[in-house]
Amino acid sequence: MKASLALVATLLLATVSPAQADDSPMTRGVIEATGLGTVDMSRVKNRIQAKLLAKRAATVDAQRNLLEMIEGVRVTSGTTVKDAQLESDLVANRVKGLLQGAFIVKEDVSEDGGDFLAEVTLGVCLNADDPACQAKPTLAQIVYPTLKKTGAEDRFEAPATTDTMPSKATGLIVDATGIDFEPFFDVRLVTSQGKEVYGPGNFDINAGDDWLHWSRSVDAARDKSSVVGDSPLVVTAQSLKDDTRVVLANDDAATIFRANLENDDFLRKGKVIFVVK
Repeated sequence: MKASLALVATLLLATVSPAQADDSPMTRGVIEATGLGTVDMSRVKNRIQAKLLAKRAATVDAQRNLLEMIEGVRVTSGTTVKDAQLESDLVANRVKGLLQGAFIVKEDVSEDGGDFLAEVTLGVCLNADDPACQAKPTLAQIVYPTLKKTGAEDRFEAPATTDTMPSKATGLIVDATGIDFEPFFDVRLVTSQGKEVYGPGNFDINAGDDWLHWSRSVDAARDKSSVVGDSPLVVTAQSLKDDTRVVLANDDAATIFRANLENDDFLRKGKVIFVVK
């Protein structure tokens, strides 16, 4: 006998612990949604079936809420993942697969007056920053192929120098806390003349997990040695152009360019963290 399921929708952007309360899903690397489900007790055979059906209803509800949240993630200031799905069947299919592979963050079934209420929280990985996402597909990986790669003529190259002293840098931290900047999937580092220092075209998807990583402080970024290594170069963003183009001082751009050449092309591996407020 099929049970009729009553679904109660709820959508959570809040994090699962107070310590993470100030983190957005992008900086945490995980997006979560919670669903609630109950069941008509007159239509079930026993308590076990009631619990299972309530949990199933909550899972379906959480998946629906999670899809809504995923589709609202911004690729640029003016486009979202939903826009990318409309433009690409491949992206749409991969987002569907990501949703189907959502992992359970927590689940609970409670009873009140003989009725069962299930609560299920599901999560998907936006990037590989969270330890739980190291071996899982991420939304960043799905979106990356849709990002426009800047041509060589518009990329920054530092002039030759007589300085023969190599610099040791294992990655790059960009302190953008001084500008009004929010995380997107499509972010570029540029000079004041608009030449691109780092963007999707620098990254080799076969060499690293993600081309963008996020943190709330420089110290927290330094702690992510798995991303930027033990001796990252730290630069400060000067301004923001067109919402997603982070402008650097020309001297910093030259330092990044030369350090990257001298240190095994860490930009190609996506060893870059943006620090945001």
